[in-house]
Amino acid sequence: MKRRKITRNRVINWVVNILFYACIAFIGFVVWHIFLFASFTIPSYSMYPTVKPGDVVLVDKVTTGARLFDIFDAAAGKEVKIRRTPRFRNYKRGDILVFNFPFQGKWNKIAMDYHVYYMKRCVGLPGDTLEIRNFQYFINGVPSTGGGDISIPRRIYGRNRIEPDSLPGYRAMKCDSITHWTIRDLGPLYIPKKGETVNLHAGNYIPYKKAVEWESKKKLKCKNGILTLGGKPIDSYTFMEDYYFMAGDNSADSQDSRYWGVVPDKFVVGRAFVIWWSEQDGNINKERVMTFLK
Repeated sequence: MKRRKITRNRVINWVVNILFYACIAFIGFVVWHIFLFASFTIPSYSMYPTVKPGDVVLVDKVTTGARLFDIFDAAAGKEVKIRRTPRFRNYKRGDILVFNFPFQGKWNKIAMDYHVYYMKRCVGLPGDTLEIRNFQYFINGVPSTGGGDISIPRRIYGRNRIEPDSLPGYRAMKCDSITHWTIRDLGPLYIPKKGETVNLHAGNYIPYKKAVEWESKKKLKCKNGILTLGGKPIDSYTFMEDYYFMAGDNSADSQDSRYWGVVPDKFVVGRAFVIWWSEQDGNINKERVMTFLK
């Protein structure tokens, strides 16, 4: 009887230890993914050749602030209140950012899609004025070859596939019947910054419409040249959030801000900084493993 009792105690201690370490591992896993880093596998060529399909990138949440929100409501498609932990570094032009796609289904209003993540280069910061001329980016009037950073070579592949006479099929800013911008030529566009006031009128309100409606929870309409927000006439709007202009390095084959507009800061997961694994057709791309992004 004495031997059975000792054996039972050992089993109980073994089970307790297993549960303890399992809890520690689970807590560590949660802390790692929510507050520190996230991993994403790349499925498309929109950031080619910087990032290729099969690359697995690590995203830094520590320095730029991790997001905190109700993941169950977000997964159900509900609008959630998003907060951030303290930031030690702001996003910079040229950063490669991972963010939630800013629409659910139709592109007529901003809504965070919890299930869909995009990775693009940040080419325009809050407060910048961005312009694209023949695929060449200009930030605040200065030519940019690297998403706003002249030191980063911007790669443009496949642009010759888009002929001038086919550009109507590549219209920028969906539902925009005013600016007639294309993915080749766009702007000038002021990128909204928190606390900044933008003058609005019938000739320029379309690129800001979805952001204004998302923030204010009111409809922005234009009738007979007069703008109304929630039924009240307006001629300006003060933004409550920061926004970013995102673009793929593979400019002619990238669905990005040129098509659907600016991305709210709260939708950004973090900065991709390293390809920690790469595999294609079952083969490991050793030359890309542990390659730091720039």
